[in-house]
Amino acid sequence: MSPLSTQVERHTLDGELVLWQRITGRHLRLRPPTLGGLEAGDPRLAALRARLQREHMLSDARPADLIPCRSRRVLLLPTHELLWHPLPLERTAGGFPYAERRLAPDEVALWRACNEARSCIQVAQVAGVDLECALAFFRDLTAITVQAVQLRGSPPRAQDPGLDRLLAPARPRGHRADELRGASGETRLRAWHGAIPTAQGHFEDETTVAHAFARPHPGLAGATFGARLQAVLQQRWAAPAPPQVVLELGPGSGELGAAWRHAAGQRGALPRLHLRLDASPALLAAQATLQPGTHGMIADAVRPPLREGSVELLICNEVLADLAAVPFDARRDARVGTPQAEVARRIARYGLTPCDGRRLYNLGAWHLVEAVARLLAPGGLAYLSEFGAVDEEPTETAHLDHPEVSINFGELAGVARALGLEVELVPMAELLGFDLGSRWLSRGSFEALRTRLRLEGTRLKARAWTRQSLNLPWPVEGLHEVSISQDGPAPVVTRFQALLLRRPTGS
Repeated sequence: MSPLSTQVERHTLDGELVLWQRITGRHLRLRPPTLGGLEAGDPRLAALRARLQREHMLSDARPADLIPCRSRRVLLLPTHELLWHPLPLERTAGGFPYAERRLAPDEVALWRACNEARSCIQVAQVAGVDLECALAFFRDLTAITVQAVQLRGSPPRAQDPGLDRLLAPARPRGHRADELRGASGETRLRAWHGAIPTAQGHFEDETTVAHAFARPHPGLAGATFGARLQAVLQQRWAAPAPPQVVLELGPGSGELGAAWRHAAGQRGALPRLHLRLDASPALLAAQATLQPGTHGMIADAVRPPLREGSVELLICNEVLADLAAVPFDARRDARVGTPQAEVARRIARYGLTPCDGRRLYNLGAWHLVEAVARLLAPGGLAYLSEFGAVDEEPTETAHLDHPEVSINFGELAGVARALGLEVELVPMAELLGFDLGSRWLSRGSFEALRTRLRLEGTRLKARAWTRQSLNLPWPVEGLHEVSISQDGPAPVVTRFQALLLRRPTGS
């Protein structure tokens, strides 16, 4: 006979057994043999049995005495008289779909009376609602298909991550067209980038840090990303006069370059020639609108059609992950004429150490550094940034509709040094002086808002929003903020590195 409470449901999720306490909305993942040992009374499982007891899985919960804690992914829209909540079990590559629950006035009062300290009895008293009605309301919201409330035996700690998480299937991989990979498995995005239809919506789904901080933000002391980058690069510029030929590789929407130029103009440091290189005609057109007086060209980022030593400052922000990444095994892959053979040659040429087994190598990023070494004038400076780490196996993102691969910056820096460049590798947040204690909307709050506004025909841009910077068409309750070192509306800045490369004077 099972020792589990009759209030516990058994579910299978991603091949794992999940015990779900339907009254409290709490769960525990177990391996089936462990549950078998529990049912057999295995004395080695005493600690697990104690935990199950605390979570009301061995005996029935008394909900009236428990504390209702609201999920931080759920919003109350008071003028709409509804809760807006995710559907956890219906997760897609794009995130969670959302649903609305219409509320009676008593239910609005109950929701507002929850403060993560009052028991269900106390919440009902404060709201002036019959206890049985309150318990029925919470029982609906603790269902595994809703997960809007958890009933707990004690108040949660501040910023408890358990109120941000949902029991949900693993996020599925985004659909990838076959043409996004070459015959040897390498990522291949040049044609995909060239076919980007418009700049307006592209960076709302594939958001960059620069795009998120294109508006002034407290995390940059009220500056924009582009303005802060201009100040930092000007500080590091060694020559007495500012750079006169600037090249942006993959300028995206053009906002970064526009902010960079505005800041440079304020400091009397506008270049004589500002070039923009992109594979997308649509993005080039958008950039031209934001950056009048600059010159755009369609070309491959790793093969810029410019003469050697002609560029004094090169900016390549969040492009490297889109360049070719090649699966390679040093023990097997060296067939002539393949991308793997190119990887093998460069590993030998640059004195890199191949890993055991098959993994991805950032061949396209290595190509780009080779182009930088060719293009930079003596004393010239290049800024390259992307998500990755100093010594971490490159990993392909799963949720986008195209493959992007993180950068092994240790290997990339090794390529640059072997080419005779001076190298400074620093976390992007440190280089630009981000205040990691500053706040933005949590990822859950941002997704909830964005999905609701989309339903009503409005687009919420992927910016580093705070509650104060939002201008919503209606009141909303339940928005949460976290530090910008935690998941929010855009990639977390602490995941990014910046590589500063300089061609020595006289070389």
